Amino acid sequence: MRFAYSPLSFAILSVLAVQTYANESTDQVIQSAPVSMTPIEVEIKAKQEVGKTIYSKEDLEKTPNSSKNITDFLKVNPNVQFSQNQNASGSQAELKPAEISINGAQTFQNNFIVNGVSNNLLINPTDSDSNTMHSFGTGSQAMAVNTDLICSLEVLDSNVSAAYGQFTGGVINAQTCAPQTEIGKIHGSITYDYTESDWARYNIISQKEQDLFEEPSDTNQKEYTKQGLSTNVYGKLSEQWGFNSYVSKRNSVIPVLSGFESPKKINQERNNINLGTTLFYSPSETIKSKFGFDYGLLDSLHYAESRRDSESTLDTETVTLFSELEHRFGPATITHKLNFQNSDSSRESDKDYGLIWHFAEGSKDWTDSKTVSEGTMLGQLEQNQTALSYDVQAEFDLFKIGQTQHSVLGGLGYSHAEVDWKRAYDVLITNSNSTNLKNLGNYTCQADDYLCDANTTVQGWTGQYFASASIYKAGEFSAQQDRFNAFIEDNIQWSDQFSTRLGIRADYDSLSSNFNIAPRSSLSYKPFNDDRLQVLAGWNRYYGQQTLGTELNDAIGQLMYKSTRPNPETDWVESFSSSSTSTRRSELKTPFSDETVFGVNTQIKNWDLGLKWVNRKFQDEISRNRTDIPQDGFNFSYEYANDGHGEADIYSLTLRNREAINFAGTQHLFALGFDYSEIFRSYTDYTSAYQDADQDRLISYDGKIIQWADIPAPNFNQPWTARINWDIAFDATPLKVSNFFSYKDSYDDMISNGKIEHNGSKIDSYIASEIKPKFTWDMRTTYDLDLGKDLKAIFGLTINNITNRVNTYVTGAASTSSTPRVMTELGRQFIADVTFKF
Repeated sequence: MRFAYSPLSFAILSVLAVQTYANESTDQVIQSAPVSMTPIEVEIKAKQEVGKTIYSKEDLEKTPNSSKNITDFLKVNPNVQFSQNQNASGSQAELKPAEISINGAQTFQNNFIVNGVSNNLLINPTDSDSNTMHSFGTGSQAMAVNTDLICSLEVLDSNVSAAYGQFTGGVINAQTCAPQTEIGKIHGSITYDYTESDWARYNIISQKEQDLFEEPSDTNQKEYTKQGLSTNVYGKLSEQWGFNSYVSKRNSVIPVLSGFESPKKINQERNNINLGTTLFYSPSETIKSKFGFDYGLLDSLHYAESRRDSESTLDTETVTLFSELEHRFGPATITHKLNFQNSDSSRESDKDYGLIWHFAEGSKDWTDSKTVSEGTMLGQLEQNQTALSYDVQAEFDLFKIGQTQHSVLGGLGYSHAEVDWKRAYDVLITNSNSTNLKNLGNYTCQADDYLCDANTTVQGWTGQYFASASIYKAGEFSAQQDRFNAFIEDNIQWSDQFSTRLGIRADYDSLSSNFNIAPRSSLSYKPFNDDRLQVLAGWNRYYGQQTLGTELNDAIGQLMYKSTRPNPETDWVESFSSSSTSTRRSELKTPFSDETVFGVNTQIKNWDLGLKWVNRKFQDEISRNRTDIPQDGFNFSYEYANDGHGEADIYSLTLRNREAINFAGTQHLFALGFDYSEIFRSYTDYTSAYQDADQDRLISYDGKIIQWADIPAPNFNQPWTARINWDIAFDATPLKVSNFFSYKDSYDDMISNGKIEHNGSKIDSYIASEIKPKFTWDMRTTYDLDLGKDLKAIFGLTINNITNRVNTYVTGAASTSSTPRVMTELGRQFIADVTFKF
């Protein structure tokens, strides 16, 4: 690893300089009591509950997290699964959060909440990497929140309260920090982190992969620098007022080949910006309020190799306004939440056309090849989402009925969401095939005709002109959705041993006119009348979200036209271009999952042990069905339906010690998580073609005859995983070491293997190709250094994959006829950071 001159180098030198000054000035300072840094928030250890995990700011800071986002941190949770290519070597400079599945659910069916506001995108959340003429994947989260700005992260993976809706997976609830400091003093922190490609190892295992990484590219990021700067400033201005302000920026620069002689390389960029302020106001002991804003910008700059004027920018800009008022009203505490969010996603391109010409000296000659390209790849698009919501909840004081004690929580909510899709101008796309590009011959190019060129081409044409092109028309479409919800639940303590939670949630959706009832119930038994042993069983239903993009796609599909002309001296003639890929809207039900959960929590001396089984049955999932209904000249067509289904069984074990174990002057904390998953799904997601006839057809899989509907889920389906956190603190030195070990057992990927004979007919055959186990050991170490009064520096170093183990993954979709390619994950990687606290 070579030493890289970076802003981090200067930050470290500055710290050392300040330390030197502090040492030299010691004799001039009157001695006083040692200064202890004021925490931003007092940590209260949460009671262990089945299906609920709360991570503190300390957990977020000490866990190795190279991307500084919420989903990357959740690798520590045994109920969370990631995509097979999460740690791919070729994408380490990306800043967009990884997609996750909780208990087998679709990645876009989690409810992300930031400061009480839903952070979910509703237009096209299924694939954060998709990019087509009509849409682009934004991912499931509007803002990529930097974990440096978060003080509490709550994960509800099962047995979820009726207070939460709009998910079939889980709820991730993030809160920025609330100041608990002395009045009149301002505290804060500044953190800077840095890494680059030269600080990482690439473990190439095949010639094909070596060829892909021979030169840096957008999809195989051989070269990059990634760095981030974040700050929190907080304080109590008076007994009534407090504030917290925060800002961060993360940036990646990715040099890639331009395809031109000059410049040889060109820089692509990724940026993620978060900023916001929260004000806290407590005029009395019975009234508390907070209000503020969050802002997020996630953008990426791209170029297409060897294509002139191909610059495009994808960005998502989100503004959230939130407010919360809590007050006493009679026997209840009432909480009001009023929130507004606007998320604007766009794809900006240099040109409104994309062309491929034959090489022509003197005009179409910017690359030395038979064809040359220019202009956009996909064109400009805008996607906007606006949401306004109001919720009120009442938590009643404990009361008794007979021998039972009751804790009742109830609430009402309303939200209005609008989504818009817009293409501001027509986009023309054409290429050099024989139908589109013609010999100019004896014709003449007209003035200002950018689709005609009079220079002699490489194959001897007197010139060239485009006679045919695809036109993607400008257009604007919108959809809106009103949602109403009401819930009530009663936590009943029958005795010291028995308690139940009886809840019910009702949701109404104006888009589909669905009125959905979701019961939530659980039974808890403590045989020893205390927390030493708890057995819990729960039965719950969760209704998810409809993806509003399905309401737009039918109309968007009508914007495809064909434009032709017999020669360059005549006018273009436009005609509607039929497409078999457009999808009709239909009356859709709301997807839901039924859950059965059984859990055991026990305390054995200093250890908390948890065992849990979660069964999820997913129904009415939105599918894209191929039908026999003719449309626009095709003898088939597509429509959205509710034919998707699946099932998941998740078995997990967790073990952690409550108090640190003292050994030879060191303090040790352990957290272990093991899980086993069995997941199948009848389809991929609502963007993939689904044929009802396919579901019952027989296939051969790994020597067994099964129905197509029973094939293994193609992703987010690692059967066995183990995760271990081991934190070490030293009594004699301010050094801390946090280790994270992850093991993912081997699994079978599904690959086509021709056909076999079965009962007198040929059926498709698939084999199970074993993917080897994965093991990673990530470590983060920090060293605290006092610099003087109210000033501390913390030096940090994260090392991912310490052992430089060669881990592999499979590219491409499973369950297809194409042979997947085995690629490698990133090897050993170093990330350095420094934090100043004041």
